[in-house]
Amino acid sequence: MSNAARRLLSAGLALFIALVFASTLSADNKFINSDDAKEKDEPQKFLPDYDKLVKGKDADWVYFPEGDLKKYKTVLVKEFQNGAKGREAKEAASEGKEYMEQWMQKQGFDVVDKGSADLIIEGNIFNAWEPSGAARVWGGWAANPGVGIELLIKTKSGQVVGELRQKAKGSTVHDAVENGLEDCAKSIAKGR
Repeated sequence: MSNAARRLLSAGLALFIALVFASTLSADNKFINSDDAKEKDEPQKFLPDYDKLVKGKDADWVYFPEGDLKKYKTVLVKEFQNGAKGREAKEAASEGKEYMEQWMQKQGFDVVDKGSADLIIEGNIFNAWEPSGAARVWGGWAANPGVGIELLIKTKSGQVVGELRQKAKGSTVHDAVENGLEDCAKSIAKGR
């Protein structure tokens, strides 16, 4: 076998191995293959494309069909829905709009209260929890309050340009909402 044939065979084999490895990695990065997708008490009814969510950089799970959303300048944030049960989820949903507006402004977007905007953000609280007294004392960070947040981002024409799903913790449920939406706003700005 000549040198050129050996090199070609080696290059082909290396490419084949790289493709197999890349497809294996991408399967592990999909939401539908994750432990998060298997949680029984966390409904998956708000976002249209759970199967397209992949691991995000700042937010846990993201889908941006167009990539980064910096070309859009104005944002309208709607009141958040409460897709979970309990007082904590209701409180978390009531604060979602305000925190989302705050973090979108910090990412350089102009937030409008009403009227026409380039992007419309709808939010959903799919879970919220406050650990009991003993768990708070002995559980450390793992026992902190937390929330599960979903965001659906559309253009003014209704085209979906972003979907995010994030779980966040904080010292209180309010703090967890703010922490989660900060990560989501960073992901929206970066498109990943």
